[in-house]
Amino acid sequence: MPRPCLLAALCGALLCAPSLLVALDICSKNPCHNGGLCKEISQEVRGDVFPSYTCTCLEGYAGSHCEMKCVEPLGMENGNIANSQITASSVRVTFLGLQHWVPELARLNRAGMVNAWTPSSNDDNPWIQVNLLRRMWVTGVVTQGASRLASHEYLKAFKVAYSLNGHEFNFIHDVNEKHKEFAGNWNKNAVHVNLFETPVEAQYVRLYPTSCHTACTLRFELLGCELDATVPPAGRQWNCKTR
Repeated sequence: MPRPCLLAALCGALLCAPSLLVALDICSKNPCHNGGLCKEISQEVRGDVFPSYTCTCLEGYAGSHCEMKCVEPLGMENGNIANSQITASSVRVTFLGLQHWVPELARLNRAGMVNAWTPSSNDDNPWIQVNLLRRMWVTGVVTQGASRLASHEYLKAFKVAYSLNGHEFNFIHDVNEKHKEFAGNWNKNAVHVNLFETPVEAQYVRLYPTSCHTACTLRFELLGCELDATVPPAGRQWNCKTR
């Protein structure tokens, strides 16, 4: 006759078996929302016998289970992002030194004679940066050009990098694991929306122009939401299907 401790062990194993099967096949019912892709994390990575999973979210969604709609303007256009939070590698000065195309002017739909950011013509690696002051989900960027003396100036292509500390930056990658080059604009006023394949958690976001028409002149907005998204930033929501 089996010993009592052996019976207890067998009983425990039988009771645990169903839950183990569920745990080992946790992605079969896809716990990710809004079309998110579930991927199990191996036992070797976790270091225990209960595998976990991650959710890869579709464009415009964020959260551990892709539960959050996350395409709110973060504050460039409406001024919630202060001038002091916007910096750049350089500034173009024109018209006998009277016009300064500084980074704090790079706000979407800003009007005026001098109404955008342009880097110096001597800047070989220009960038403009926003410090969000806290970690947020960033899911996309809206770009717009401007004009100088009736000439159309805009970014034709650009790259995006992000950071948690302002010192170590990672570029957003394409499917080939190369720095993704985003399509820019085609005239001075048209607004173009680029949503990221997956959201990035960032406090600092940089745009690097890679190809420009006449000059790398830019007005823009960042899209995303708070990490918990309980109170999204004020502003209008952008069409997620526009790319």
